[in-house]
This record gives sequence, C-alpha cells and structure tokens, in this order.
Amino acid sequence: VFTGIFAAEMVLKIIAMHPFNYFQVGWNIFDSFIVTLSLVELFLSNVDGLSVLRSFRLLRVFKLAKSWPTLNMLIKIIGNSVGALGNLTLVLAIIVFIFAVVGMQLFGKSYKECVCKISSDCVLPRWHMHDFFHSFLIVFRVLCGEWIETMWDCMEVAGQTMCLIVFMLVMVIGNLVVLNLFLALLLSSFSSDNLAATEDDNEMNNLQIAVARIQRGIDYVKKKAGECVQKSSLRKQPAVNQRTATDQLNDEKNHCISNCTITEQRIDTNYGKNENGMATVIGGNDYTSFINNPSLAVTVPIAVGESDFEHLNTEEFSSDSDLEESKE
Repeated sequence: VFTGIFAAEMVLKIIAMHPFNYFQVGWNIFDSFIVTLSLVELFLSNVDGLSVLRSFRLLRVFKLAKSWPTLNMLIKIIGNSVGALGNLTLVLAIIVFIFAVVGMQLFGKSYKECVCKISSDCVLPRWHMHDFFHSFLIVFRVLCGEWIETMWDCMEVAGQTMCLIVFMLVMVIGNLVVLNLFLALLLSSFSSDNLAATEDDNEMNNLQIAVARIQRGIDYVKKKAGECVQKSSLRKQPAVNQRTATDQLNDEKNHCISNCTITEQRIDTNYGKNENGMATVIGGNDYTSFINNPSLAVTVPIAVGESDFEHLNTEEFSSDSDLEESKE
C-alpha cells in the first residue's frame, strides 16, 4: 500500500514538474531510487535473495532532514567531509595492501612449514599469512585491535623479532596514525566554526529569500501605480484637448470683436448731399433707400474661421446685384 502511495506521488510530481526539472532536485532523485527498488522487489517477490531490497525502504527516514534542521546539518557536515575521508581511505587501503604483501613474503613459507606448531592436526588455521587474502585479513584485524592471538601464532612459526617489528609497524602506522586522522577529520567537520558557518548560511539564505520577496512586492506596487497613472492620463488627455480648442475659439472671437469696433463705411460722395455739396439729414423715407442703395459699400473685418467666404464665386455676387436692380 505504501509503495503504491509513494509511486503515485512520484508520478504526479514528474507530470507536474516535468522530468528534467524533477530530477534536478536531490531529494526527488532519492525518492525515485527508493521507489524503484521497492517496485522491483514487489514485482520480483518470487525471486530468492531480493527480499533484502525491503531494507532500503528504511532510508526514507532521512527525508526528515527536510523538516529537522539538526539532522540536515549533520548530513551536510558528513557530506562535506566525504572528500577528505575518501582520500584518507585510499591512503589506508594502500597501507593495508603494503603490509599484507610484506607479511605474505616474510611469513608465508613459515606458516606452511611450521603449521604443526600452531595446529594439532597440522592444518593451516583460520588466521595465517600463507596467501594474500588471509594476510590482508590479518592486517585488517590488527587495525581493528584484535592483534594478540595472531601475533602469538606468528612468533611461534617465524620468530619473535620479525613478527614484533611487523605487527608494531602495522599498529603504529595503520591504527594510531591513519585511523586517528579519520577521527580528526570528522571532529574538525563538527567544530564550532563550521556549525556557526552553517547557521550563518541558513540566516543568509533566509535573508536573501526575504529581500527577494520584498523586491517582488515593490516591483508589483510600482507596476500597478504606473498602470493607474497611465489610465488617468489617458482619461484627462481628451478633456485637455477639448479645453485647448475651446480656449482657441474664444481667443479668435475676442480678436474679431476688437477688430470690429471700428468699421469703415465707404459711401458715394453724391449720396446724402445737396447740390451745394452740403450734407443733409436723412429722412425717414431715405433709410430704406440707404439700405437698398447698391452704391453703398461697407467694409467689415471678418474672423479667421469665416475667411472661406472670400473664395466664393463672383457669379453669386453678380446674381444678387442683378436681383436688387430688378427690384428697383
């Protein structure tokens, strides 16, 4: 049941995040590895020996590191020290290999020839240096601290001097130096400086996340404010244009009125004068003749907007004058 739930979770994450983005996260790779092993063990349950894959499901406990800061810190420290420990492990393997070869070359023949001294039935015991494999196991056993019994057997078959020298070198170089270097590297990884640096890194990450969120909020507010200002300016622009056109028309009207206060009237010199050339008063009957007199010309300034009337055809004016003459 739980395997099916975890498999469904993995499939949904792959669909939602895309396979490329899904496998860019380390925890997702960890989940997919465990789910794959669980499915293999489930479908091949009839095969002998694959039941051991069930134990890998317990690795999901390490996912608590996502919500457990202390465990997460420990995993990071161990991960950071893997590089140095890997190099030291290579050095230790070389040292064990060298001492295994030295023991096989020095004591291999002695174990074969003097086997009756350490075995009642003259058969090689479990721990001996006749071949490389068993010599390697004896050196590893010495590094683990179990060295008294094997050294006593070596002293019985090969002599005390050489066995003491070889076993002391293995103890000093292998156990007291290399293994203590392992402990020193692990302890240095758990030093207070590294722990403080890890806490500082977490604080810096949280600070960067907070600053990024604030910056996004400020950018969002600026964007919305710019949109509001742009909308208000677009609304005010037609009103401003209309107001400008109205002001221009008012200025033209005022200019026209100021020019029209003084009119120039051009009247025939003989009209309104007697025979002596003296001006006479126009009577009531003369007003109609004054208005209908075709010889009367009045010049009045016109506005700019009415300037199109100057381009009218002269035929219209001539037709109007003919009508007036016919009326007379």
